[in-house]
Amino acid sequence: MGVQPCDQARPTIECPTILSQTMDLLKCGDKPFNGVFTPPKFWLKFAGVEDVKCWAEPPIGQWISYFCLLLAELISFILGAIYYLGMWKPVRRGAHYLDEFEPKLPDEQWPKVDVFICHYSEPSEETVDTLAACMNLQYPPHLLHIFILDDGYCKTKWTKGNPVPTIELNKGVIEKAGDLRQEVAQFMYDRVCDPNDDMELYAWRKLHSSANLPMESRPRVVNRADCAVGSFRDDYRYSGLPHVTFVGRVKPPTHYSKAGNINNACYNEGANGRYVVILDNDMQPHPKFILATLPFFFDSEDRALKNKYSCCTGGCNKVARMCCASCKIAGVPEEKISYCSKQCFDNAMHSSSALHRRQVNGTMSEKPNKGSSKRILYCMTCNNVTNNQGVCKTCMHPTNNPDLEDGLAHSSSPYSDAVKDNAVAFVQTPQYFRDCVQFQIGDPLGHRNATFYDAIQTGQDGYDCASFAGTNAIFRREALDSIGGIQYGSLTEDCYTGQQLCAMGWKGLYFRKDFEGEMSERIRLAEGLIPDNVASSLAQRKRWAKGNFQIMLMNKKKNYFDKEWTKPKVSVPPKPKSGNFMRKVFYINCTIYPVGSLCALLFFYITLYFLYTGYAPIYFSGLKLLYALVPKLLIQGALSALSNRTVENNDVVRSQEAWFVYAFTHTTAVLETFWWKLTGKEAAWFVTGSSSRGSLTELPNVIVYFGHVFGLVWALIRFFATYNSQQTSHGASLLVASLMMGLFIATKLGPSVRMSIQEYFGWSYHSLTDQGNFFGQSMIAFGLVFISLWVYIEKPSSNPF
Repeated sequence: MGVQPCDQARPTIECPTILSQTMDLLKCGDKPFNGVFTPPKFWLKFAGVEDVKCWAEPPIGQWISYFCLLLAELISFILGAIYYLGMWKPVRRGAHYLDEFEPKLPDEQWPKVDVFICHYSEPSEETVDTLAACMNLQYPPHLLHIFILDDGYCKTKWTKGNPVPTIELNKGVIEKAGDLRQEVAQFMYDRVCDPNDDMELYAWRKLHSSANLPMESRPRVVNRADCAVGSFRDDYRYSGLPHVTFVGRVKPPTHYSKAGNINNACYNEGANGRYVVILDNDMQPHPKFILATLPFFFDSEDRALKNKYSCCTGGCNKVARMCCASCKIAGVPEEKISYCSKQCFDNAMHSSSALHRRQVNGTMSEKPNKGSSKRILYCMTCNNVTNNQGVCKTCMHPTNNPDLEDGLAHSSSPYSDAVKDNAVAFVQTPQYFRDCVQFQIGDPLGHRNATFYDAIQTGQDGYDCASFAGTNAIFRREALDSIGGIQYGSLTEDCYTGQQLCAMGWKGLYFRKDFEGEMSERIRLAEGLIPDNVASSLAQRKRWAKGNFQIMLMNKKKNYFDKEWTKPKVSVPPKPKSGNFMRKVFYINCTIYPVGSLCALLFFYITLYFLYTGYAPIYFSGLKLLYALVPKLLIQGALSALSNRTVENNDVVRSQEAWFVYAFTHTTAVLETFWWKLTGKEAAWFVTGSSSRGSLTELPNVIVYFGHVFGLVWALIRFFATYNSQQTSHGASLLVASLMMGLFIATKLGPSVRMSIQEYFGWSYHSLTDQGNFFGQSMIAFGLVFISLWVYIEKPSSNPF
């Protein structure tokens, strides 16, 4: 821009000559860049305009379009490079079910599992359906504890100076969503009670109820006060069934929403399972969910190499944990010098054996000086020296949390889920959704999010840094305890929690069970519901974008936890020595992706300005446009095809549409996050499905869509009426370029705008699908409008040429 000839047919002619010999209305000058800037000669030569004498002077709107294009391309290039770099090493994991291990996993090693069903103001029947699915999980019922965490059961009113709040039922939520506590009681009553029993439901529920509420004489009744000040609780414990617990959290003044709800269950309500499954209220797990995901905590790529020898002491067949240091240095095979404990080492009298004496006599590993006996044993796991008791301090971290179920690393078993053998913190599974009308019409709002779950997650999983998506995940409780539970400070507490765990050295894995193996063995590990309208989808995506961008700007040193609460001391893995760079790449990609939506808004302006004025955003002389853009587009297309090779083509198209659909939403989220950073205030956000139809948040997309549609018509009319007769520019080629850009954006916004119109007027989602019911009958009308405007605008010319 700024170096375009005034008359492309006569670039070497002076401006007065051109202006005197043309009927076009031209703005020209004898200097490039409107006379503001004089570029160097090499730049003019590179642009192919070194011989131009008369330069076009673009209007201010065209200059804005030009700089918008440069900014959009710069942002797209940076974010694209980060995205494609994250696809460097994608993996797809497979695993046996826990009950299919060979040899079998010993009964005493089956861990206790807690299941958290998180609820706020969603319909209670959805939560009860999820409870029913959890009751059908194929897992020993005595090792399964299901928590229904109701965050909307009661509300608190706090007065200044009073440490005890006023607690009352949240009637607004209960009237809207239903009484979940009563629904859970009814569900359990129908399961365990005789139909002929005369006891009323309310009286039966009271037998299982308890309340832990603050009083003036005892204002603190919880272990951890940052997530709750008390609770209402119902416990249903029956033989042959999982233990079911309803918890109605009594919230503190700052309650941290879902993160506080989960932490309250972990640290105030006695959840002591070794593993925790986290589910949203509508996400119903497959019966084999736990059996399919737990193996990743027992399976380790290098455990088989670490524990491949049996104890050499006669009569002991336990797995060896240590070996003689001197003999190992001398090169004696480890299978001949390995022992399960210091006691077995002493019982075998290895130090007095001929084998040991031969090695000592031939090496300098043992000197007859004081303290030589301390260097007698090596740990076979980490190769560090053990202490006098034969205990490796690196591997054998004591746990001081008596409430948490003990670790299950038994030396006599070939399996172990101890942290020293396996550093997996969580296994994230995809979010699948049950079939609905939106999927039948092609998923216009991109709810499947397949590029994230089938491409981005697999790329991050290649470096053991998969993202925690907030639901459909199973956690090692020790991992949560190591960082103090679900993290605070961001609306997307899930993403931040996963990043904190990976930064500590824990592994985050991603696993789907519906991709490989026999078709009969492919299952969806959990399925849920999608937001039921456009406004709800926009609100949900805004919360995601705002929360992720908050992670980038938040003060990560701020302590949000209760200062009187002591974090449990648990085993933690060593910090990884490699992969730090890729973890930073994933961190940046997850947190700044909303900024990329600014490019879509810039493209909206560029295209609209091009359609209505005919001024292109950029000028290239000759074929330089091909040299510049074609290689870039081909490389970008190849990278996209490679990174999204496991994503269905329709889902790739939907992800492109979603980029435009949520552009205004994401940009608003970025601006609100900056406001939050500057002022410390954040706007209220909606729960999934709570926004009403016909929201004003849909209006920008509708306006931009119809702006492009009318712009297409206007570009054609302007071309045939006036632009085609101009002598100094490429009329037809620029028309085609503007039409291509306008059609591209209109087709991307069209499906979602159609849904907005359908919802506003109360029409079916199957309407306006171009089945002859509207557009087919209206083409003549559109044609008449086009011709009439053409005739009205066209001005006859007396120019014989």
